[in-house]
Amino acid sequence: MEPSSREMLAKIGRQLDANVFPHVFDNGVVMPSASDVTSSALGKETDDEQQRPRGSAAGSRKGAARWKGTPRRSRQAGASARISSGLLRTTYEAQVASLEKEYPASRVFPDDDGIWLQSESAVLSGLDYGATFLIALPFAPGAGPRAWGFWNDPRGPLWIGPRHTNFFDGSICAFSPGDNVWTEGGNLTSLIDLYTVWAFRHLYLEVMGRWPGRQYSLPPPNEVLNPYYRLAQCKDNELCGCGSLTSRYAECCKPRDLRSDFGRLAQEFVRRMGARLGDRKPPLAIADFASGQGALPSIRDVHNLMASTAPTSKQA
Repeated sequence: MEPSSREMLAKIGRQLDANVFPHVFDNGVVMPSASDVTSSALGKETDDEQQRPRGSAAGSRKGAARWKGTPRRSRQAGASARISSGLLRTTYEAQVASLEKEYPASRVFPDDDGIWLQSESAVLSGLDYGATFLIALPFAPGAGPRAWGFWNDPRGPLWIGPRHTNFFDGSICAFSPGDNVWTEGGNLTSLIDLYTVWAFRHLYLEVMGRWPGRQYSLPPPNEVLNPYYRLAQCKDNELCGCGSLTSRYAECCKPRDLRSDFGRLAQEFVRRMGARLGDRKPPLAIADFASGQGALPSIRDVHNLMASTAPTSKQA
């Protein structure tokens, strides 16, 4: 990574630690916010996440640059009002043209139950590779989007995860419905902006060795698992998984978590959730499509798979 890009990465990471959401420009370039005003909603990860260090450093991947110019327009993701169910199809389809202006490498694939979007983000100016997002947008109200992220590695797409991905299909966990930063029928550009910042956080994790920004533990009724969850996920120098805005894990919940029965809670996690904390990966059909070796699954199959594999997990 170029020194200037690493410096930019560090600056944005410091803002995320201070609960300041960055700006996202055309082509999915993340830049520092010019404002010092914090937001407790933007940039918040959901409770249904796992974190585990990736084996390779970000700088080890050298691919073709997706975009390396001066950003033209800045956007800041925000909340959007819930749309009535009958207008979801019309609303999404009407946004395709404007989305392609902000994310020119976007493609749309029709589905009987919605639309699939494939979009690319540069993530950071000067970076030699970017990220591709594969997003299922159902027309049925209440289903919500489901998306997967992949780094554009010249050797083949690399899934972005498992940290901050959903149980257990490895889909993106970039925000919680309670954050009110995006709702069904909302702006698709803002949705991909949120996914882009999620990918940026992964990049920061790979380069700097820690996750930037606020983190959260499991919600009710699984809060009894939180000591195990935090011990397995949180690094000492990250913000604590209890949701603290200021305290690092080592100085917050870790001393109390260490007094828990880790083994018993690990077994209880499997009993409640139906799989181990580390058992996350994209469905085979998603991975095959990303690598050009298969067709997209149906949106109905994607959501049915999620319902059958993680009946107790909260989804973004």
